[in-house]
Amino acid sequence: MRRHNAVPGSRSMPLVALKAMMVGLAMPFLAATAVPQANDKPTPDPPPPPPPVLSAPAPQKPVGMPVQIANLPLGVVTFPNGKAMNLAVAMGSAAFRQPGDAQGRLWLMTDRGPNALCADAKRLIGLEPEQLCSGDKAGRIYPLPGFVPSLYAVDIGPDMVARINVFVPLKGKSGKPISGRPTPGAGGAKGEQSFAIDGKPLPPDPSGIDPEAFVRLGDGSFWVAEEFGPSLFEVSPEGTIRKRLVPANAAGDFKDADYDIVPSLPPIMRLRVPNRGFEGLAISPDEKFLFAMMQAPLANPDPEAVRQSRNVRIWKIERETGQIVGQFLYQLDEPREFKADNDGRERTRQEVSASELVAVGDNKLLVLEKIDKTSRLFLVTMDETNRVPGEFDLPEMNPSLEVLEGEALALRGLVPLPKTLVLDTDAVPGLPAKIEGVAVMAPDELIVVNDSDFGIDGVRTQLFRITLPQPVLR
Repeated sequence: MRRHNAVPGSRSMPLVALKAMMVGLAMPFLAATAVPQANDKPTPDPPPPPPPVLSAPAPQKPVGMPVQIANLPLGVVTFPNGKAMNLAVAMGSAAFRQPGDAQGRLWLMTDRGPNALCADAKRLIGLEPEQLCSGDKAGRIYPLPGFVPSLYAVDIGPDMVARINVFVPLKGKSGKPISGRPTPGAGGAKGEQSFAIDGKPLPPDPSGIDPEAFVRLGDGSFWVAEEFGPSLFEVSPEGTIRKRLVPANAAGDFKDADYDIVPSLPPIMRLRVPNRGFEGLAISPDEKFLFAMMQAPLANPDPEAVRQSRNVRIWKIERETGQIVGQFLYQLDEPREFKADNDGRERTRQEVSASELVAVGDNKLLVLEKIDKTSRLFLVTMDETNRVPGEFDLPEMNPSLEVLEGEALALRGLVPLPKTLVLDTDAVPGLPAKIEGVAVMAPDELIVVNDSDFGIDGVRTQLFRITLPQPVLR
């Protein structure tokens, strides 16, 4: 029989011996790790990690939310042809929030009251200007000639409802309410002609005002900018007009006014186009200075300047004395930038206007520009490089500030205020047309409100809160 040589180590180890050897090798490790020593305690399981903190991401574009607000009824007015207008208070001519106000507090203001341009009589009422305005298409129809311009305070709650809590009607020193009918000479040499709903002429009011902007001070008093003078007036917390600052060459138009007249403003302000006087008013954080802005370029040297110019003036005024301490040049955007208003027809420079002014710091302002559907808000900072020499306040200055543009401005050392776009309302769906009131509620939050024109064409007051992507309003 053939034999095979055995290979060393090839024999199998008995199973019992293998198990014994493995246990022996494992014992020292088990003794060091698994068996507690004297005074040792088992290590508890680590606590679970805390849940992640979830926060709303910052919006990448402006976000608008509607705020519900009541439309206070003024009643139904019926014209001779049977046309009825259901009127309501329009408190969106301007808005303001005072630093330190309670959370959600907002101040609003009306303008002169319900009125319609005689040129629009056929469209709005169904009657020709000859039937209602003696053919004067530049005149205005006043359905409620005794309307009293007023201020309101509303409080916006967490439910996004604005509740009207304060009502301040404006009045003269005698206590008699002030009307919104124009003063003598408000529309130029012959004045703006006013008509009742039956076509009869209405008398001018030497105390009449057309408020378009306002601020509120720490002591509860107000300063208001208006279009008739154009002028600025101080108002007590209770609504009494204390004094009115008017152009130096216009004091005679107010000789019978029910308050004090201070002719401290430059005569050139009288060259404003009717219904395009002061439209913006802001106050410095220390309340020492007012900033007043025209709605449109002055008719300087003639009405053609209004049609062609983009140059609007901002005046810095010492509040205590009423004296001008600075003037700055602001240039309106070209009409093509207002996209929603260019849908279907080309717009002109004359249609672009400034409609609100808010101070967000020392010499730093937020400016609202609009045509109708589109509004654009810009930040500007004023410094010495942008100051306009006082000689441009002289009507005889030739060429006037209004006709200068481009290189002609640079040759005279005039630098328009640099503008930074903060908001284009075309980016926020659902906003109303004709936004005129803006209030800064927080560095990244605005309230905007439309001017509903008292519902003459069926529009009602709408309020929106807008959150910006970045806190730039400071």
